[in-house]
Amino acid sequence: MNEPRPTMPLNDRASDKFAVVFASAPSGETAAATAGVALVVEDDWLLRQNLVDDLTAEGWTVLEAESGESALAAMRDDPGVGLLVTDIRLGGPVNGWDVAEAMRQENSRLAVIYVSANPAQASRQVTGSIFLSKPYMASKLLEASRALCGARPQ
Repeated sequence: MNEPRPTMPLNDRASDKFAVVFASAPSGETAAATAGVALVVEDDWLLRQNLVDDLTAEGWTVLEAESGESALAAMRDDPGVGLLVTDIRLGGPVNGWDVAEAMRQENSRLAVIYVSANPAQASRQVTGSIFLSKPYMASKLLEASRALCGARPQ
């Protein structure tokens, strides 16, 4: 049975241009974070810092990675990551799709938010993930993290 895909308001103003795309989850499956550790993967240092600041203000403990390779190393160092926020194009051989797939294999409950100026590719999104198109409002990132992980992290 196909359940309707969850939706979120796309913006607070009609002039804002971004989209939120939910990847369908099989019936009965949901993504859930383990307690409050997020990994932000973004090759642009300023965008990465903004993501870190937004999630930290929300109560997350945030780890940073500037490449897919460093994200995979961070996963090995801290397997307790409950939320992954990743760009798609990271400038190296390992992209955001690859990072999410590898991390989800290690932690089936990992919540995943993709942030990219590239178009969403539903076939590459891990089940239950959310895609935010750049540019997006910080409030949408936080709404997406709450949608995937429940209430604010403890």
